[in-house]
Amino acid sequence: MKKRILICLLILVGAAFLFYLGIQKTHTFTLADREGSSLKEEQIQPVFGTVQVSSSCDTAVVFTDTETGETYEIGYLTPGIREKIRLRRGRWYTVTGAGELTMGAVILRIE
Repeated sequence: MKKRILICLLILVGAAFLFYLGIQKTHTFTLADREGSSLKEEQIQPVFGTVQVSSSCDTAVVFTDTETGETYEIGYLTPGIREKIRLRRGRWYTVTGAGELTMGAVILRIE
């Protein structure tokens, strides 16, 4: 009996993990560098409250809340390294940073 419960629990945890990976993959976007401008034209909204960011070059990344103007910053990001930042769910943010920024678990809005 305990063996069946353990197997069911492992299947449930595995399904939840695969569901999370699917959402992460579906909601990962790359914001392109627009002719040397560090300001991206797209806006993002976190799906889970934590955003994973990577860049194609050394840069600082600044997220600005479109409603309040409050800023959140990743001070220094190097290529190949992924950083996480906690942002408020349900809010839209503009993003400033050099190079191509890849962000995971976000909803994208193009203005």
